[in-house]
Amino acid sequence: MARSSSVDDGRGNPIAHALEALADTLSTLPDDQWEAESLCAGWSVKDAVAHLAWRVGSPTPQLAGDILRATVAGRHLNPMSSIDGIAHDRAAVASGTDLVDELRLVAADKQSGRGRTNPGELFEVVVHGYDAAHAVGRHVPFAATTTHAVGRQAATLAGLRTRLALRTRTLLAADDGWSVGSGPVVEGTAESVILYLTGRRSPTGGRARVLAPVPPGAPHPGIA
Repeated sequence: MARSSSVDDGRGNPIAHALEALADTLSTLPDDQWEAESLCAGWSVKDAVAHLAWRVGSPTPQLAGDILRATVAGRHLNPMSSIDGIAHDRAAVASGTDLVDELRLVAADKQSGRGRTNPGELFEVVVHGYDAAHAVGRHVPFAATTTHAVGRQAATLAGLRTRLALRTRTLLAADDGWSVGSGPVVEGTAESVILYLTGRRSPTGGRARVLAPVPPGAPHPGIA
């Protein structure tokens, strides 16, 4: 049976629960850690959370309008450059406390049924939540049902090398009781599996993937 330290009784909105879990985790983060580099290249922890609050909390027409305005203002050819600019600009005028409060407001909207509730929104919360929290040594207690849903989605969206690896290896999220792939089992945490599937790398550079701790001597998902 799947296990998790996060309360999830099957009622309510899983996106709301995930946002609350992330807000609780980040609520005690000191100011200097908000400026640390996240697992998302080029973004600080604050940038990643500012992006997440905007991306998940804004109505779809506002998202499109913000990207259009940023693209015109910055003369960007790539919309991703506009999204980078929006994240940096929002983070520059917000404190960590402001962003935690914003996450809670977005969670309240989701719990009330307002805004988008598709699987892509949950994916954004978990992956960018890990981007922010893992980089500063914090663990977000997402519900096991949440990490399972995101892990399955991440497996389908993974790069070619990772998808090929999943044909010959099973990655087991031992703490939350789910797995992806087939073949011999490589055991880790739900966090480690999702980070591997989404190709997250160490903020210090290099080729090694960043993974959450696994028991001493356990096989490492990064070599699957």
